Order: sequence, then structure tokens, then C-alpha cells
Amino acid sequence: MSVKIVGMVLAGGRVDELLVLTAKRPKSAVHVWGTYRIIDFALSNLMYAGIDVVGVLSQYRPYSLATHLGNGEPWDFIGRSRALRVLSPFRGAADSDWYKGTADALYQHIDFFERYAPELVVVASGDHISAMDYRPMIRQHYATGADLTIALKRVPRQQAHLYGTAVLDPSGRVVIYQEKAPNPKGNLASLTVYTFNTTCLIERLKQNAREGTTFQIYSEIIPRMLAERANVFGWVFDGYWQYARTLDSYYAANMHILDAEAPDLAAWKVRTNLNPDTPGDPVPAVFRPSAQVRSSLICYNAVFEGSVEHSILSPGVVVERGAVVRDSIVMHRCRIGAGARVDRAILDKDVHIGSGAQVGRGEAVPNERHAHTLSGGITVIGKGTHIPADLHIGRGCVLATDLHESDFSSARIPSGATVGL
Repeated sequence: MSVKIVGMVLAGGRVDELLVLTAKRPKSAVHVWGTYRIIDFALSNLMYAGIDVVGVLSQYRPYSLATHLGNGEPWDFIGRSRALRVLSPFRGAADSDWYKGTADALYQHIDFFERYAPELVVVASGDHISAMDYRPMIRQHYATGADLTIALKRVPRQQAHLYGTAVLDPSGRVVIYQEKAPNPKGNLASLTVYTFNTTCLIERLKQNAREGTTFQIYSEIIPRMLAERANVFGWVFDGYWQYARTLDSYYAANMHILDAEAPDLAAWKVRTNLNPDTPGDPVPAVFRPSAQVRSSLICYNAVFEGSVEHSILSPGVVVERGAVVRDSIVMHRCRIGAGARVDRAILDKDVHIGSGAQVGRGEAVPNERHAHTLSGGITVIGKGTHIPADLHIGRGCVLATDLHESDFSSARIPSGATVGL
């Protein structure tokens, strides 16, 4: 079978800065904006670009991701000439080092895209949030005769050191590329979306497998192509894009959907797998007479008797009478008990907050052990944890997954504490 373009999604990694949110899933499978997972954006972008064959490079704790992807039907990757395949590593001894890097991940699956004999391979990160139309990038790639085209976005100068950055000449050719340089010469940040000519990609991957040390596209393949004066061009994207690496930035990216200048999700038409676990259509949310909801994103199959303000509530959430949820992200099937209060918190799936408990109490402080990722006073509770009735939890706390009420010996957890990690 021959297709013009194959897509490859880098979706296997765990981001340590997200702590308990990636304890049981890769970052690409973390939830965002109520019903979506982060990988939905890359898959939707590929679908709308007319790319019908996609390989998803999975590695770390793949069950959640694989269950979500299913057979690819939500993104229309089924049919005689369409396919979505989850590609796992087959070398290595530990979960975290099967793929040596992004280049090695692609190298291990050269046979996948060789099978389809494409002209181009579009490589996209599965952990960025955007509605990016890849078609203009692909058209530019053909027009310039590029071997590689890198998607770029202009970022503020003071933030450029956080990214790989490029400098372009007037024709759009990349003349300088620096990876997270302290004082980068340019402020066009790489979005980790690449369009490669297939023959070039295969040649470079094989060369990197023989001679590489980091086995990364950004630190070895791109610099070497520039050193050898290969045709490397940049395509500048000016639309919405978010990369949530820390818990603080993840919280901010989620809450942006409630702002006046929020992305138009209806226009984006992002596809997702709404209900991978059970058959049937989702049921509407229920608002009891005592419910009060303001400026919030509310998903299906939820029940409200309490008060919700400026929060994002995923499917299946229950807020009991007298409970208050404010400035929070509450994921699937969480239950907030009667009279409980949740303020500036992230609750992962299946968290139960006991009656009268308080989450997010006191002054905002950084987490004592993880201030690099959690400095804004947000409290994060891991998947499946049950908080006992009347427990008071401060701000800037992190609680592990699957804690039971018997795991809490005190009636108070001070701000900045880490429990169970």
C-alpha cells in the first residue's frame, strides 16, 4: 500500500513535573478541558490535514492511552486506506529507557512508515494543545524543496530560553537552531512538529542509530542537518498553542478555557473518544434545585446540588448539597461530599472528598518538595484517593494516588506538604 503522507505521534513519555497526574498515564493521556486528552489535539490536526495513516509511539504505562485510542474510529482512522497503530518499543530493560530519545523511537519503527511508502512523514508531539492546520506547512515544504520543515511559533523573548529556538533567513531557511540556550539568538520556538521527506528521515535515523549519543531529533538530527547545509526550513504558526509542562502551567492552560478570550472549541472541532469504557451515549448533567453554577465548564453525566464557580468539571462528577467548588479542575467521577469545600485544586479521576472536608485552605505557598512545578498554591490530589470527612488540606499540597481514609492520621495537612510520594 502507498500513501502520500504518514503521521507519527510522539506520545510515550512521562513528564516528571506533572507528578501524580502522570503516575498512571503518559502526559499525552492526561485530561484537559473536561472531556479531552492532550493527544486528541494532535490526532485531530492530522485528521483534518487529510493524513490517514498514523502511528502513535507509546512507551510509559500505555494502558490508559491505548484504551482511549481504541481502533482510531473517533478520528476516522479506520478503513481500507486508513489506520491508527499504537507502536510500542521492543528493546530495553526498564519502562523509562526503552526509547533512547525521539530519534530512536522513530528509528525503531522505520518499518511502519516504510510499509506505506509515503513521500512525507509528519512527526507531531502528542503533548501540546493546539488547533494547527498542517496543510500550509506541507504546501510550503513542497514549494521550498525542503528536506525538513520545522513548525515554529514566536514567543516572548523572556520565555525563549525554555524552548528550542530557530533563526530564519528571508527565504525561511533555518540558519541557527539552539536547544534551550540560556540566551538564544532567536525567539521562534519549535513546536515539535516536523515534516520530513521520507528518504531523508530514514537516512538520518539510521545514521543517528550508528553514531548518536542523545538520540534526539532536536539535539542531534537537526544540528547535523544544519551543519551539512541540508534544506531545513521553518514554518511560522501564529495560532493558539499551549505546552503545559509544570503543574502550574497545566492548571493555567485548563483555566484559560473559562476566559473571555478562550479558544473556540466549536470551531476547533476537536475529536475525542467520549466513552471508551461502556457502550451507549452519554447522559446530560443534572442540576438539583439547590445547585448554583457560575462561569464553569460542565460536562455530561454530572449531578450538582452544591455550588460551583469558575471551575472545570469532567463527566460523572457529583457535588453534594452544601459543597463548594471554586477555581478548580475536577476530573471524571469525583465526588465532593456534603458541606465540603474545594478551592484552587486539581482532583484527578475517582477522588472522593469526604463530607465537611476542606481542600485548599489558608495562604498560597509553594510545595516544599516540588516548588519548581507547583509554586502558585494549587493543591493536587492523585487518582483514586479518598479524603476523610472533615480533613483540612492546605494550599500547595500534593497527595499521591490511591490513598485511603485510613492513610490519614491527622485532621490537618499543612500548606506545602507532600503526602504519600
